[in-house]
Amino acid sequence: MDRGLLLARWRVILTDNGLFVLMALCLIPVWNDGVTWRNAAESLVVGPGVVALALLAAVAQCAGLARRARGSGLPVTVHADDDTQTLTLPGAWRPEDRDRLRAALLASGRTSGVQETPAGELRFQWRPLRSWRFVRATVSRDGTTGGVRLDILGGEEQKGRDREQPGRHGFRLPPGSSFVALCQIVRLAQGEHSPRRVAGAAAGEG
Repeated sequence: MDRGLLLARWRVILTDNGLFVLMALCLIPVWNDGVTWRNAAESLVVGPGVVALALLAAVAQCAGLARRARGSGLPVTVHADDDTQTLTLPGAWRPEDRDRLRAALLASGRTSGVQETPAGELRFQWRPLRSWRFVRATVSRDGTTGGVRLDILGGEEQKGRDREQPGRHGFRLPPGSSFVALCQIVRLAQGEHSPRRVAGAAAGEG
């Protein structure tokens, strides 16, 4: 487990939730009984307890991210929370590879708006989690290596399914969603380019 990612998630949990819970637990006895030595002693116990619970929650989040990355071969580092993810896979990016990947994307059930540009790029929206919110993805040929380049962009504020409905507040995917999408697309791309699949396809054609 990456220590940098764990500490980053821990700080976020404490900032967003832990401090509020800590203040509430410490102020409720004061509100009921006034300031006493007993309240002060209880606060010394409650504070470390909340911090420890936040750490356990961060560990659980990191473990969940590692589980989602399983099978992709990608390391889970502090950069897993970045909204922008980029990766180049080895192997040539041929037109037939692009066609097979496009078919796999359409069959995955997670894509929408799949488009092919004149330059041969595949652009689409990908839903990494069980929600309607998405990241934007581009699959293209890397100009330097000739391999498959994956670019994921998330973190944008998204409104409801009905974009015209007034009064809706924007929502964002949680941190790590772009990395989860990258892992899912990598597994999909590796499945399309795996030696077993290629050999099976060749046998079927024979």
